[in-house]
Amino acid sequence: MEVPDDIVPLLDENEKVLFSIKQKKYRPAINIESATITSKRVILRKPSMLRIKKSYIDYSYGDITNIILDKGPMRSTIMLNLKLDANDLVIEDIPNEMAQQAFRLIREGIDQAKRTGSVDHSLS
Repeated sequence: MEVPDDIVPLLDENEKVLFSIKQKKYRPAINIESATITSKRVILRKPSMLRIKKSYIDYSYGDITNIILDKGPMRSTIMLNLKLDANDLVIEDIPNEMAQQAFRLIREGIDQAKRTGSVDHSLS
């Protein structure tokens, strides 16, 4: 699995990268280069200033209330309902197979966070 090099230093000591996806569009009006799904959170990497500079936003599974997969003929959209924000996080234009795997991993993280109050283990 290809994980952006600049994501690795952001990980906790016992945090594992489970999946990484690249996508093209994000609403509301933020351009995202990639989303990395870890055993503890979802990390969004977004470019700024003509991709010279990058910034990162992460959402722990406890901050996500629900996930929706809108599957098209070839590409899908994943929508995350966030507790603290009125806007949903929308990741669009993901190949169907990648979107289904991301959906499963995020759903497992959300369910585990609801059961235990935190996600501090490796998801399968």
